Amino acid sequence: MQRQARLVCGLFRRCPWTASISGISAPSPTQLGQVVKLDELIKKDRDEVADIWLGYHADEKGGRVGSVLSADDYKTFLSRAKESPMFVFAMPKPHKGKGAYEAMLIQCQMPYVLITGLEEFKRHGEGAPPYLTLTHYPELLDSHGLALVRGDIIHEKGITRDEARTALELTRAFYCGDEDYALVHTFNKKPASFDFGAVLRKLNLA
Repeated sequence: MQRQARLVCGLFRRCPWTASISGISAPSPTQLGQVVKLDELIKKDRDEVADIWLGYHADEKGGRVGSVLSADDYKTFLSRAKESPMFVFAMPKPHKGKGAYEAMLIQCQMPYVLITGLEEFKRHGEGAPPYLTLTHYPELLDSHGLALVRGDIIHEKGITRDEARTALELTRAFYCGDEDYALVHTFNKKPASFDFGAVLRKLNLA
């Protein structure tokens, strides 16, 4: 087990780099080759790549979460992120009581997606510090039929690790699911008709 863990960690790079999103320092680079030893990872088959990526990001001390998108889901997400770059969803907060939640804002600036508290955005606008950033890596679409996603927890007091996983999966669900995306589309194209209550009902919070 320890040998396997060393092999997995050995595929990931640790090197200095600089990038920004709307003037805010980005926690992860935009190129997969800056994150992993791509020439080694590409030799693995599809399932191995997914297992390595998810296993590495399962480290509770890493401050990150990971996910894998199929080629079809990634292409759908990319198209819809351009068409509808913002959305508001509810993050369940069960420890605060039944039906408790915090409204969260998604901002798509591909390959990044920024997720922050709606109240933070109201106070600070585009300069609002993100709670979580998602970085998408499509380099393996042609060879392996998948895209890799890394979520970096920026504001630990704003979002827990479990909530970061939830945010990652809800972002995927709302943008990749046709029925759920209807809410995202309405929010962006017909905001006067948007019903946040529908989001709450979708998440069993109303």
